[in-house]
Amino acid sequence: MAWRIAMDATEATLSTSTSDDPLYQLPGLTGAFYLRPGGALAGFALRLPLPARHGEPQDLWWEAADLDRDGRAWLRFGQQEVCRAVSVLCAEIPGERPYEKIVLETAFSSWSLRLPGVPMLRPRRLTLRLFSELRTTESTPL
Repeated sequence: MAWRIAMDATEATLSTSTSDDPLYQLPGLTGAFYLRPGGALAGFALRLPLPARHGEPQDLWWEAADLDRDGRAWLRFGQQEVCRAVSVLCAEIPGERPYEKIVLETAFSSWSLRLPGVPMLRPRRLTLRLFSELRTTESTPL
């Protein structure tokens, strides 16, 4: 069975623990989710574009493999990288047009990646959340 990321049902946000408003609502993503034969999420490799700084587009990379074994993911931004625990929800949603619902969340210190737009005076806890759906290509309207 072939799957695709449903971009109309995908949202990624980066927020701080000191504000209810997200720092960024990331405009999109590219990459892949890796499913085990039974449908469990095995890993992912995602490129999340951040607002450009100094005219250069910048990407936050979020990657994990063997999530069912170690539950950790790598975040990379430029030369900086950090490995943190990631919470994962992957559930099959039955129905006329079944899909896989994926929710990922991880937290890290603002000092660890030095992302643009995040004040650097004091370290802040940042939370990256992603909600997405994987739909079969047969159930996807064109």
